[in-house]
Amino acid sequence: MKQALINLRGIKAGILTEDEDGYTFQYDTEFLQSDVAEAVSLTLPLTEKAYHDKVLFPFSTG
Repeated sequence: MKQALINLRGIKAGILTEDEDGYTFQYDTEFLQSDVAEAVSLTLPLTEKAYHDKVLFPFSTG
């Protein structure tokens, strides 16, 4: 399993994980509760639920 810390404007926004099932992105709980919380991508709105996909999320390839 591989993991990457995702920062938005220098603040920890969440964790991107790669495993045998694909990719998971989970927003950080503290980030979600902060006044500066905003989505890292239009395709990944703010939520406590994890996002799962078999291919890498587009926000992370740019």
